[in-house]
Amino acid sequence: MELFSSMDIDQLLLSKEEILIKNKNWFMIPIHPALLKQDIVLDPRIANNLFPQVAKEWYSDLKQYVSTAGPDEKRWFTEVHLKEEPKIDIEYDRQVIRHLGWEDMVMTTETGFARVLSINRNFGGTLYINDDEPQFLYSRIVQFSPEKLDAYAAERFDDGKGVLVHSYQHHNVDHYPGALFLRNWAIAYLNEAMRSVDFSLFYKDAKKL
Repeated sequence: MELFSSMDIDQLLLSKEEILIKNKNWFMIPIHPALLKQDIVLDPRIANNLFPQVAKEWYSDLKQYVSTAGPDEKRWFTEVHLKEEPKIDIEYDRQVIRHLGWEDMVMTTETGFARVLSINRNFGGTLYINDDEPQFLYSRIVQFSPEKLDAYAAERFDDGKGVLVHSYQHHNVDHYPGALFLRNWAIAYLNEAMRSVDFSLFYKDAKKL
């Protein structure tokens, strides 16, 4: 029997509504196991190419968030992060949002998969993947249907209520603006990566663990 054979590529894509930011700076980004296969080839520039689009989208999303924020948070984000629309400059072959000190630092595997997405290692934050450490995932963490949860599973739990998934882990993601940018960037990147490979790679034989 095949898993999620009734799902098409659009149903496997990630959305912001599914990947919620909790406690101002925490979120979980599941990575479909097909993207980590050793026999695929991905354009290593996908994440970099999406950076300007993500910056524009981030600015709009942050403005919307600030409209409901408390006075101290609103003042900080308005004076620092929203004081001007993101302008992309090139510095040492990297795209930079100069007034934020953020850049498009991407590191890829041999297959071209982005194993690191970083806007700034010290302030802003970094997402990275450790292939040897799948993370626990229940439906309350991301807003997935049971079918989609199974689709992303690297392994199942014995209790049948959750799965182990590959996911990006956090480093120095310590405030909402950085979390918002990285979440949006990771979603945009993974969706584009999924669209770019053979859809048959997303099918796998079901197995009991």
